[in-house]
Amino acid sequence: MTAQAAKPAVPLSRFVDSLRKHAANGKKPHLGILNIPMDLRLGTEDYRAITRDAFHHLPENTQVHRLENGMVAFVRGGKWAEGDDNFVDHVRETLSDVIERQGLGHIPDTLWNRFQWPIDEKQVLELLGLPAIGHFSNEPSQRFDMAEMLRGAVTVDAVFDSCRRQAIVGVHDNSREILGHELYCSLDYLRQHHLASFLLEGPGELEILSRVLDEKVMDVTQSIASSIFPDRLHLNMQVQTVLSETFSDFIGSGNGKLIENLAVEFSMENAIANWWEFEDACAFLKSVGIRVGLDRITLPALEFLSPRKMNVDFVKVIWDQNIIGSRRTEVTERLREFANLFVDQSLILTRCDSRTALRMGRSLGVEAFQGTYIDAVLGPYLKQECKTPKRSSDKRCAVCQWAPREARKNGCDFHFRLGKVLSEV
Repeated sequence: MTAQAAKPAVPLSRFVDSLRKHAANGKKPHLGILNIPMDLRLGTEDYRAITRDAFHHLPENTQVHRLENGMVAFVRGGKWAEGDDNFVDHVRETLSDVIERQGLGHIPDTLWNRFQWPIDEKQVLELLGLPAIGHFSNEPSQRFDMAEMLRGAVTVDAVFDSCRRQAIVGVHDNSREILGHELYCSLDYLRQHHLASFLLEGPGELEILSRVLDEKVMDVTQSIASSIFPDRLHLNMQVQTVLSETFSDFIGSGNGKLIENLAVEFSMENAIANWWEFEDACAFLKSVGIRVGLDRITLPALEFLSPRKMNVDFVKVIWDQNIIGSRRTEVTERLREFANLFVDQSLILTRCDSRTALRMGRSLGVEAFQGTYIDAVLGPYLKQECKTPKRSSDKRCAVCQWAPREARKNGCDFHFRLGKVLSEV
């Protein structure tokens, strides 16, 4: 949340419509409403003072809405800690100053009201003085239809067909050890082959699609778990997905085997945009025994991250060939610092597409790698590992290693699982 000038008043119908849109998209926003009576006649500076207090005392990513009836609403997308007493005290002081200045008005006994939408929809409408039905436009139902269209278009079979599996390998002096595999949905393949006629308009629909993909990838994981465990499987998820009931049901399936063999990664962009929820998600995953990591960290971003304050089990840094450019010394020293702190293969260099990436990473202390070059390195081992009869070429087997669709089609076993040690070529 950022400190800002008081915004124009928002119509009540538009405010409630926005809450219903969030609910239709699968979110359950938390909100607090200041029950400020109209007879207090707050001025622009008074609302600015309340906004400044909210900035200092309420959690980040809290949206402020000044309503047309004089009330002020504060909305968050995730959980809300209980530390808001100081904020309410400051608001009471502001209102007391207004009453002293105006010489009229009163502060209601229940000034601060906390709700969760849509669970407390009835109470919110009562506080705002609105009828439960028949007052709003039908825009939320249209938005809900969009979400349902996406869920119907992205079937589990389509996601399975688009899934890719990429090895994470620890490189030692004379051996390579399989540390696990990341299972992800190739969005390019999915959109080209299964969503070619489906237009996605704006970040709202893309956000819904990301959540839908998380759910479908969980379904795919459950369907192929028996064929890939005891490999350690890395899933890249949205913070909001991990805090959902769907994810709780997912990790509760399979007699606990999923928890034993699962690692969850959050992208840096998703974590920063939802930092409080990100910390809650990390604490939850660790409490149930699931390893948690931060993914998609760029080399320039290392300069702004504090490794000692990152409450994760591993980090994944994106290889960039520009590391050999003008800022090579600065970037390499920062990467070396991270590698020294994230020991025992808990720093993974990703998107390694060349031998240069592997060599430079190792020279800086990195021991774990992922990318197309790493998958190619495993290719020579397939001839001796694959026992599937009537195999015409090693190439098809190599495809089976990263495409579950091909593995099922060709009846090929998954050869390299967690702990598999391979001698250096």
